[in-house]
Amino acid sequence: MTLIFPLLFILGGCLGTKEIQSEVYITALGIDYSNDMYHLYFQAFGFTNVAGSDPGIASEPAPIVVGHGEGETIQGAIDDIEKNSVNPLYYGHIQTFFISKNILDGHLDEFFDFFSRDYYLRYNTLAYGYEEDDIKEIMNVHGLFYKPPILTFPYDPNEQLFFNSFISTSTVQDMIKRYYEPVGSIMVPTIKISEDYWMEDNKSKNILKISGAYFLSRQKFNGWIKEEELSGLDWFNKDFNNMKLLIKDKSVSMFIETIDYHIEIVDNSIPKYIINLDIKASIRENPKNIGKETIENEIKNIILSQFQSTFNKGLEINSDVFNFSEKAYRFKPQSWTVDKLNSITEHSIKKFNIHVFIKDDGAKK
Repeated sequence: MTLIFPLLFILGGCLGTKEIQSEVYITALGIDYSNDMYHLYFQAFGFTNVAGSDPGIASEPAPIVVGHGEGETIQGAIDDIEKNSVNPLYYGHIQTFFISKNILDGHLDEFFDFFSRDYYLRYNTLAYGYEEDDIKEIMNVHGLFYKPPILTFPYDPNEQLFFNSFISTSTVQDMIKRYYEPVGSIMVPTIKISEDYWMEDNKSKNILKISGAYFLSRQKFNGWIKEEELSGLDWFNKDFNNMKLLIKDKSVSMFIETIDYHIEIVDNSIPKYIINLDIKASIRENPKNIGKETIENEIKNIILSQFQSTFNKGLEINSDVFNFSEKAYRFKPQSWTVDKLNSITEHSIKKFNIHVFIKDDGAKK
């Protein structure tokens, strides 16, 4: 008997443990503010969706559960959905936040306050904005081959961005770090549903893709720039991966292998900048046998055009899209006032030096 009682005591300690199959695992949260109420959208799946199976390809779509709660506070919206949940909710697997324009424009302080008080939420959680698409529709998009949402782009963007790198991913930590800075801008990539690229079972297939980005600075919402107008960011992306470039009128296909840039700050009444950009590229296809020098000049023209377009779009919404002012603030903080640091104009770029090195001739006819 002296051995039995200790064993019963030890086993009894597990009686309150929940079975993992009985919990609902929240993988993403969408947040909006309308009609004086916070709206939270919960994307979830059960443990049985992933346990004991290959998550890569499924024979049928994994069920997606989307819940909705509302309240006068963010916590009130969470309480609302929890009161109406059949199973306990577990927040430790949240990988992505979808944030509406209404939250970005006036309610980020409340969002950050909520985030800092919930110990389940991680600061490296990915953050995206969303525009016109219904957040519930966004949360109900499966991946190709019936992949569950957690194996799609918004949750693991590195694979899709391998050849599409102009927008860096953004985390909640990135947003908080820049939100209270006196210079520079926050960029929040926006997501949309597209059915223009793929078909599945002979039907148009919805996928999620980047549509552009929202910009904020000095705790204020500035506006949105669409994807095509942000291509200048390609050449200043710290997370750069191999990139394809097509010179259309020359039928030349390029592979941009490395990008290195350095920005010099020039003392003046307001800061000005000299940009030095070094590109290493290889030719993938050159059927018209265009000479290297011509191709190098074409690449320079493309870079200048894309940069100027993106830079000007930033000026239109009063955003330092490239965060040039942040560099002056970090390295020469005593030289200018904050107002002068933020005085980014069309004259702020004193010079843009571009050097292109093509290492091979590629495939010719």
